[in-house]
Amino acid sequence: MRLPALDFSPLADDVPGAVARVPAAPGVAEILGLEGRSLVLGTASNLRQWAASRLGLAGPGAAGRRPRTNLAGIATAVGWTRAEGAFCQRLIYERLMAPRVPLSARRDLKPPVFLHLDPAQGFPRVTIRGAEDGTAGLFGPFPDRRAAEKARDAVLRAFPLRPCDYSFEPDPAWPTGLGCLYAQVRSCAAPCLGRVDEDTYRSLAGRAADWLALPSARAEVPSGVPGFVASVEGSRAVIVDAGRRDVGLYPVSRGRVLDEAAVLVAPADLDGAVARLSWPSPGPSEDWPWLASWLRTPKGRASYVVAGDPPDREALAAAVRAVLPARIAALAARC
Repeated sequence: MRLPALDFSPLADDVPGAVARVPAAPGVAEILGLEGRSLVLGTASNLRQWAASRLGLAGPGAAGRRPRTNLAGIATAVGWTRAEGAFCQRLIYERLMAPRVPLSARRDLKPPVFLHLDPAQGFPRVTIRGAEDGTAGLFGPFPDRRAAEKARDAVLRAFPLRPCDYSFEPDPAWPTGLGCLYAQVRSCAAPCLGRVDEDTYRSLAGRAADWLALPSARAEVPSGVPGFVASVEGSRAVIVDAGRRDVGLYPVSRGRVLDEAAVLVAPADLDGAVARLSWPSPGPSEDWPWLASWLRTPKGRASYVVAGDPPDREALAAAVRAVLPARIAALAARC
């Protein structure tokens, strides 16, 4: 699915006429200045009201509040595009924002964090880190460090991995190990004291990594790990974006929304669309910063459906239907 481009209307000397041509519908809008310079880009539930409020056509603001800046004196054009669904609106906004503002300058986005666990390491442990050093062994994303810490603690409750950061050679008489509270209460397998050998401990870490990588494996356990958390390397997911009449399906791979493979379908065609979904190789850029921000919202958490690799199409279709609003799910069930 190709994302729609903005339709621009020149302001010239008729600002009210140009604003009247903007639809009173949800979408993304932009106001340009001299030489086509972007003055402001934003999302709105009512595009016409958004444009009017920034071009001096809105009513007086609340008493005591600073009036909104009027761009009519320097603006040359207003552009807009409708968006079918909240996620589609955010995706269009982010695609337009990317070439205009570098991520390092985006104060509205915080870098996401991940859990890292590599069973191939010597005496592996669960740590919290970003994605700057690569995606191997990462699980996530988590919208903030607090969420990642809760998930790490949940993993350590389910699997007795070591929480310490010591370097050691296993020794039953190692003083630091003997004085460790985690070893004393048996919440850690204590490889430092030789209670388990290295191969057994790595096997334990491997089971923990598999548990993190497969959301379905955590379904029966009140884990504290969100359902959308999965292995980052090679992971696949689908964003389910329910509009007023249609449903948008947006494949995600390795933290990138594959908008070229996205589809917009009627509820009657949902199962067939899921069966035809594809996950082409993503480009070099990533969407994790704003995707993690999206997952902070209740709608975002519900709309992110992790798919297997290769995906079980019947199970994926059932998961997609489960997150649809009741009205649209009823239409899909009857078809």
